[in-house]
Amino acid sequence: MSGLLQFLVFVALILSSRASEDGLVVKIGAIFFDTEMKLAEAFDAALQEVNAVNPALRLEPIKHYLTIDDSIVLQDLCESLLITVLDHLYRFDFIDLACDLIGNGVAAIFGPSSKTNSDIVEVLCNMTGIPHLQFDWHPQQSARVRLNHQLTVNVAPMELVLSNALSDILGSKSFDWKSFTIAYEKSTHFSRLQHLLAWRQLHKTGIKMQEFERGGDYRILWKRINNAREKFVLLDCPSDILVDVINASIAFNMTGSFNNLFLTNLDTHVSGIDRFYSREFTVSVAAVRIRTYIPPPVHDEIDVFDNEVDTRFDSLGTQLVYDSVVLFYNALLEISQRPGFYTPQFSCGRGFWQPGPRLIEQMKMVSPKQVKPPFKTQRLQINAEGQRDDFNLEVYNPLIDRVTHIWNKEFKLVDYEKIRENSTQAVKQRRLENKEDFSQKPVRYTVATRVGKPYFSWREEPEGVHFEGNERFEGYAVDLIYKLAEECKFDFNFEPVRDNKYGSYDAATDEWDGIIRQLIDNNAQIGICDLTITQARRSVVDFTVPFMQLGISILSYKEPPPKADIYAFLNPYGVEVWLYVMIAMMITAWALILTGRMDEYEWEHPVVNANEEMVRENTWHLHNTMWLVLGSILNQGCDLLPRGLPMRLLTAFWWIFALLISQTYIAKLAAFITSSKIAGDIASLHDLIDQNKVQFGTIRGGATSVYFSESNDTENRMAWNKMLSFKPDAFTKNNEEGVDRVKLSRGTYAFLMETTNLQYYVQRNCELTQIGESFGEKHYGIAVPLNANFRSNLSVGILKLSETGVLYNLRNKWFNSNESTCDLDASTVDDGQFDMDSVGGLFVVLIVGVIIAFVIGVAEFLWHVHRIAVKEKIPSMLALKAEFHFLIRFWLTKKPLHTYRQSRDSTSTGYSSLEQVSSASSAKKRKKTHRRKD
Repeated sequence: MSGLLQFLVFVALILSSRASEDGLVVKIGAIFFDTEMKLAEAFDAALQEVNAVNPALRLEPIKHYLTIDDSIVLQDLCESLLITVLDHLYRFDFIDLACDLIGNGVAAIFGPSSKTNSDIVEVLCNMTGIPHLQFDWHPQQSARVRLNHQLTVNVAPMELVLSNALSDILGSKSFDWKSFTIAYEKSTHFSRLQHLLAWRQLHKTGIKMQEFERGGDYRILWKRINNAREKFVLLDCPSDILVDVINASIAFNMTGSFNNLFLTNLDTHVSGIDRFYSREFTVSVAAVRIRTYIPPPVHDEIDVFDNEVDTRFDSLGTQLVYDSVVLFYNALLEISQRPGFYTPQFSCGRGFWQPGPRLIEQMKMVSPKQVKPPFKTQRLQINAEGQRDDFNLEVYNPLIDRVTHIWNKEFKLVDYEKIRENSTQAVKQRRLENKEDFSQKPVRYTVATRVGKPYFSWREEPEGVHFEGNERFEGYAVDLIYKLAEECKFDFNFEPVRDNKYGSYDAATDEWDGIIRQLIDNNAQIGICDLTITQARRSVVDFTVPFMQLGISILSYKEPPPKADIYAFLNPYGVEVWLYVMIAMMITAWALILTGRMDEYEWEHPVVNANEEMVRENTWHLHNTMWLVLGSILNQGCDLLPRGLPMRLLTAFWWIFALLISQTYIAKLAAFITSSKIAGDIASLHDLIDQNKVQFGTIRGGATSVYFSESNDTENRMAWNKMLSFKPDAFTKNNEEGVDRVKLSRGTYAFLMETTNLQYYVQRNCELTQIGESFGEKHYGIAVPLNANFRSNLSVGILKLSETGVLYNLRNKWFNSNESTCDLDASTVDDGQFDMDSVGGLFVVLIVGVIIAFVIGVAEFLWHVHRIAVKEKIPSMLALKAEFHFLIRFWLTKKPLHTYRQSRDSTSTGYSSLEQVSSASSAKKRKKTHRRKD
């Protein structure tokens, strides 16, 4: 009998060796539920790919399908299954399926999923030596239970490790959740949340739990959470109802900016949650998923018009089914080439397949870097217990599918951008960049730009000269690109954009224009002009480090200075007022004369006159009253004071009038002079907003308009709303149009623009000026396509040009040139001093007054000479000579009463006083002479 058995084994080995020569075909079994057709399709697709790897080994599938009712039968039979009674259990469908697979000679059984709630397949496979592969989560097993599951391998991540990952993520600095609510579906496996439940205490200051049931009213869940004023929610529910659950939260304002939502389902990315992407759905959403294998880029194409996307392996379940097939195939490929391998040929419960345990051990040794085809998920490695405890977990925003962090049990939570920067490929690339490849020819970039001085403009051609290529252009941007090309070793061609726009986003068409559009469409590799770096533009293109820093300021029309008026000191009062003042002075003077003559107290005491008569004199004549009136209004006073009550009352009221007139004049004069020094009433953006006389605007769709439209500052928002309300339209197409509009408006329009451009136009237009300080710091940068590998090279070049002073020299060349024709001597700053044009009228008044006084003095002098000639009965010329002779002798201060006497001894006539003085002087001299002789 034993000899016969050895012969049969020998025959089987011979048959298996012949089969290997023609190509070994190994049968594998799979058990799926009738609701898991996607998994079955993924299983078939995986078989197609692995069978194409090596023609020497092919897998032949045998699939069976179950209903949910079959899993209930399995749960009742699990505990009563014995080897001795296996023949009696064939009446149950599931046992029939499993044993049928074993009887058909399958070398492995895949499935069923965890919906079975039974381990009957694991037990059968462990008894018969057939490897069993699982691809989803199953309840944790004790060491005793694992003894019956030694031939089971599960490619799904361990829930214990996944639980640890969720705890690390929420406890990291990037999230730092202190208190939150766990909203879970009734069938949730808490094993994947056990670290979170042990991390914080339940209720109050820690973790709160909220349960909901599939198909129930999800609004009740969110109402309870909203009433608890919870802003941090961890949602654990199946992906097929995730959209419905989140949609119910909208009615309770749980999707605002201050809310946070963390989704634990690893299939969130296929749930359709991205439909909530909108400006109203601003909740901070994060989810996790197993990071998949990313194949290298494919540079060829089969059909350019074939846009079909392969979605067979989108869900985690399909990926794990694929990985389980790949894992088994690679292990079988290795084992099948060893001596002693044969395919199983026995019925259920009546044999043990010896290669099965070796196949399990080989699966535990398979390296993810050696498998063909590659696994769909990263870091798939089976441990000694047949479990997968290593994987990469992505933390991402499911609304926009943007990865932010990667978790791994070895490295914990790491920022995704940091991984990209420190990746092996990036380090290798940096090493290569440090070495110059002399075999490479310089690359040629297309430089997109727009026409606008002084950055880029057409170069004027002298007569008889024609420029070609890049020589046709000039400007700051042209010189900068030439310097960068020299530094970074590249060639370039300038291409001005047709619409001459910087690049703004149109929400209606969902398109960009200008320079940005050229970069997005890859029609250009570099974009340069006065292009401001903004967040919106950075979302579609990349920027180098800034090459210029600037701000925003106000360009306004400079009002020409008023013509000088030397009689401006008369402006506080009009001509009519001055006439009335002079008339009031005359009337008051005559009123004082009349009142003084009527008042008895204003007459002096009686005196004897020349005729020896007693007379009384009144001092209030026109000379004195005019002197009193003039002195009062000039605040100088007078030595003549009234004594009677009527005169005092009249004088007092005149003093009141004179005081008010003079002080009002002084105040008005000061205000007039001060106001004439003020250039305008707008000195800042705040002043511009608060007035309605001057309209203001900026370039439509430019960075300055974006600054105002998206700003949260109150003044900026008010300025933006005002610009939108102006009629006609306050926006312009470019800077040149804005500058021309300011010049033509002559003070009724102001233009908001970058400070560098503003200074350029102010220096070249004498009628323009800058108002106020700059605000809103901005930067100009060079735009390149997203993820362009030459961006860093350009940034390094810009930094070198800055350090060597090249950028400074370029700025002086194009912005601070000496081409201005404005009057540089004219002071534009008010230093508070007045020139002769302001006070010249005062000197005119003084000179006129001096001349008039001198003329009157001469007239009085001649009249006095005439009176002396008549009184003394001498010729008028003699009297004039004598008076003039005394006049020019300034050292004589005393004049005698009788001034003239005719001397016979004198050859000339003169004043007797002169002769008396002369004779007195002669007598003194004679006395001195006698004293010396003595």
